[in-house]
Amino acid sequence: MIFFLYKLKDIALYVSLFAIGNSVTMLYGVYAGVNVNAYLIDAIIGLSVVYKALDNLGAYQRWFRVQPNTNVATLVFGLFHGFGLAAKIQEFEIARDGLLPNLLAFNIGVEIGQLLALGAILIAMGYWRRTAAFLKHAYTANVAMMCAGFMLIGYQLTGLFVS
Repeated sequence: MIFFLYKLKDIALYVSLFAIGNSVTMLYGVYAGVNVNAYLIDAIIGLSVVYKALDNLGAYQRWFRVQPNTNVATLVFGLFHGFGLAAKIQEFEIARDGLLPNLLAFNIGVEIGQLLALGAILIAMGYWRRTAAFLKHAYTANVAMMCAGFMLIGYQLTGLFVS
């Protein structure tokens, strides 16, 4: 996600958008009893990895002459991810008393953890970007990330159809 982001405030925006989407559907899913198949959600997570790798590689601009709105994509993928968490939370049959503050605290904690981890990665990326081979390595890393995303999609869809 942060291959071509250079400022912590940009990373914070993406983390916040993802957390908002995640929180909305997680809370809705838990309180409304919506249970989405985990294989399907994990396949969509694989799709998000492929989407971002293609974005990093500039594929959308080359293929369609358009740059998708990454803010919207981040929010949408957060919405899907939240349904996956909601399904897992429902498996635990947690008491409703104090559930809302606990779920919100969980999401805030996850957001803080993501900011700290991505902040550290941003520092390491800053050193990597100064090397002459960065663009070549970034290309290779994004192709590998895309392949991993396709593998996750295939693995999860196989699980969906065989289960």
